Amino acid sequence: MSDLLNKNWSTGVPITMAEILDAREHRAWIQQELLSDHTLESNCALISFTLNIPGPIKVFPYTVWAFYEGIHFIESCLTTHQLTLLTKKIMEENTGYEAFFLIKGITPETLKSYMTAFEDGSSFGRIFDLDILRPDSTKVSRTELGLSGRTCLLCDNPVFVCSRSRTHSAKELSKKTLSIIEAHFFEVFSSYIGTQMTQALISEVNTTLKPGLVDRYHNGSHKDMNRELFLKSADSLFPYFCQSTRLGLEAGCLGTPLPEVFSSLRVLGLEAEQTMYQATNGVNTHKGAVFSGGILCCTLGYTVSKKTIPSLSFLDDTTDELSEIIKEMLVHLLDDLKLLSKKDSASLTHGEKLYLKYQVTGIRGEAQKGFPSLVQLGLPLYKKLLQAGFSRNDAGCILLLHYIAYTQDSNLITRSDYQTAQTIRTQLASFLENSSYEKQLEVLPVIDKEFVKANLSPGGSADLLALTYFLYEIYHTTILF
Repeated sequence: MSDLLNKNWSTGVPITMAEILDAREHRAWIQQELLSDHTLESNCALISFTLNIPGPIKVFPYTVWAFYEGIHFIESCLTTHQLTLLTKKIMEENTGYEAFFLIKGITPETLKSYMTAFEDGSSFGRIFDLDILRPDSTKVSRTELGLSGRTCLLCDNPVFVCSRSRTHSAKELSKKTLSIIEAHFFEVFSSYIGTQMTQALISEVNTTLKPGLVDRYHNGSHKDMNRELFLKSADSLFPYFCQSTRLGLEAGCLGTPLPEVFSSLRVLGLEAEQTMYQATNGVNTHKGAVFSGGILCCTLGYTVSKKTIPSLSFLDDTTDELSEIIKEMLVHLLDDLKLLSKKDSASLTHGEKLYLKYQVTGIRGEAQKGFPSLVQLGLPLYKKLLQAGFSRNDAGCILLLHYIAYTQDSNLITRSDYQTAQTIRTQLASFLENSSYEKQLEVLPVIDKEFVKANLSPGGSADLLALTYFLYEIYHTTILF
């Protein structure tokens, strides 16, 4: 991981030793000031929080992110143990960010045990310095709790031994510290994106009533699928979506050419398909989502790696940027289709025949163009429907009809034929253009009945619906540190 360090997130302004010493004195003064009005309260304690950042540069994007991760942990701890917060003070100085929490309702020793458990519970906790002060300003030590002192980041010796003898250089310690922060950010970010994509697949299968598709009410046109199978399939793909995100993050840090990134993603995707088939006993529940979802997760990872700060928040809608990266990544995706005319007709797949006769590229064509139907049709319409007061379920159902009408759904074509699918699209588009959203909801049972009768299933449209849910949550959920 240390070779991946994102230079955008690991650079800052160096400070002098005099500034560091002044900051320490100022911290001690603040501690005294906060405790001065509570010297008689035995169940009062002060948390003094800083980061252990070696070297002359104390503040840069990675440390800012790590600092607020620590703040989030402290506040979660207070909530979990129902502690009373008397005072909170945060200082964002160039000498290092600092935070102070004056707590009531707990002994300093107990509070120290909570903070120590966090510091020692993972490698990420090693960069946190969580001092606990009593009302008389004395610090609670680890030895008072029967614990050993903290060990060095680079060896098993006590940290004070290595520090006093200068066993390791500041450069070595800085590199190790950066790798710890980056590894944790990669893990947290990848898990977040993977969770959102998995939840999007679950939201899609739960959206009801979907013509010809599996949902909470029925199995649609499918005799080998049900909702429980889709839930199991979605759960099995969570690690893959995390891996795809991490691949994008690492590729962005290393500067890997985007077409090469997609080659690596394809390997992960093939493995994910096998994982899906194992979970479903050979039933194809989410093959399309493996392809499209993996691309979006990977692209988001790559996009974030190029930003000026590490962040879990996508409050700014950057779908245009996302589309451009995807187009660059998939520039060679359809190259094999250009050679089909030279291929023996007897060996052509159904999809290849559709391309040669009608230029149908399906989801591959949609992806290579940067998912225009998703970012130009689906996401704006879904937002509009929610703003108009429709529930997420009803907004999803209406959007699904628009995807069926205005995109080339290869699943629909495969389960009928090209002309039938075109007729369905034309008739449905005409209906949508001349009816209210309420009427579109009312017609769902009728369309569903016809689709089930004809054994039709718009699976490609369902995948786009899931991707819409995913991007909407990514761009419209405020993520707290």
